[in-house]
Amino acid sequence: MKAIDRYAHKDNEFIAWYPPAISADHVHEIWSRRPAAFYVHIPFCTAICDYCGFAVQRDRLANRSSYLAGLHQEIDRYADSGRLMPYSFTCGHFGGGTPSVLSAAEILAIRDHLAAVADLSSCAELTVEVNPISITREKADAYVAGGVTRISIGIQSFDESVLRVIGRPHRRADVDAALRVVRDADVPDFSLDLIYGVPGQTMASLRDDLLKAVDSGATHLSCFRLEIIPFTVLKLRELTGQLPPRLDREQLDDMDMLVSEVLNNEGLCEYGAFNYARPGHESLHNRIAFMAPQQEYLGFGNGAYSYANGHIYSNDAVLENYLALLADGKDPIAYSRRVSSLEEMSRYFVLGLKFFRVPRAPFVARFGLSPEDVFPEQLGDLKKAALVLRDGDDYVLTANGRRYVNNVCKEFYVGENRGHRQQVQFVPTLTPEQILAHARRADTGAQRSSTCQK
Repeated sequence: MKAIDRYAHKDNEFIAWYPPAISADHVHEIWSRRPAAFYVHIPFCTAICDYCGFAVQRDRLANRSSYLAGLHQEIDRYADSGRLMPYSFTCGHFGGGTPSVLSAAEILAIRDHLAAVADLSSCAELTVEVNPISITREKADAYVAGGVTRISIGIQSFDESVLRVIGRPHRRADVDAALRVVRDADVPDFSLDLIYGVPGQTMASLRDDLLKAVDSGATHLSCFRLEIIPFTVLKLRELTGQLPPRLDREQLDDMDMLVSEVLNNEGLCEYGAFNYARPGHESLHNRIAFMAPQQEYLGFGNGAYSYANGHIYSNDAVLENYLALLADGKDPIAYSRRVSSLEEMSRYFVLGLKFFRVPRAPFVARFGLSPEDVFPEQLGDLKKAALVLRDGDDYVLTANGRRYVNNVCKEFYVGENRGHRQQVQFVPTLTPEQILAHARRADTGAQRSSTCQK
């Protein structure tokens, strides 16, 4: 119709609301609760690993008591303000730190508090992270009896030399004991964390770690490259010459390939970056928080991140600040960003591609636009480079795309997010005593070297 024809007659319809094309098809959805995940941060550890840069501190009874009181207070703030009403929580995750330094009763009391004020009736996965030296048969039995469906064990390695280099407080015997505990307690699912790319580590050692992890009976493995972070004990040890030389980029890339090759050959599906699972045992938390189409999640505790109500936000990582804000009757939030419509569409691909497959139809249903309309250059360039391809109605990473997964994800950054690194609230774990001790060791080592040369 020509524009002039639309004005041949004056339209006198009173427009009171929009859009007018409504039907009875979606009536049942109006007040239905949205699937979501919850995360609870427990910052305490029996000992802090040399490489750790997370918001953690050594477990002390006084700090633990005040922190748990603050955690329950934060949950009440959400409940009293009605923020929990829109959600049906389909999974929950206790991370840290080391949640297993708490008693099972303390962990389950947090879950019970949430169940009393929110809808956890559809919670199909409840995960607790544990350390080999703080998981006991008594705790494991209590977890299972209390509804925990999944335990994630931070073993990092079966190799004594690797454990020593990264400053883990446990040894191989502790790993074996922890595995006996979870098997004897009939934990429905258990996952293992492994670290590789450790200075001095060999391909043979890594292969042995991977095969032992497979033989353990774990249904899920998370494998991460080691990062040596500034202001950690590990970085201090490196600076004072107390570590073997770092592996070079080619060695690290070879290790990436070895992890994928061994675990895929052993029947574990590589369903996302760093994540491998037996079929049907993929993490539900990953599905909600990362896999497209992503859902919302709420984080409780110091340093916890959330994505809810159109915002990405994080609580203050410094435990004292977190508690002080709650004591002042405030939300303990340190940073936030209102996510624009374009950023939400970008997020769909940035996080979705971390798990290799991005369905197109939910994107169109959610945003009313096709991915090709919004990201024509990115998708075109990635397809030409054979990093992404169309599989039916989905976009998937190719084998080469998986190798460069972070590069591909960042192609979909928009606006001021381009070139911006992840926001990290760093809480230094170094003490003055540790700095002085390592400086003395470095001086002693230098003196010995000088004497030998003479």
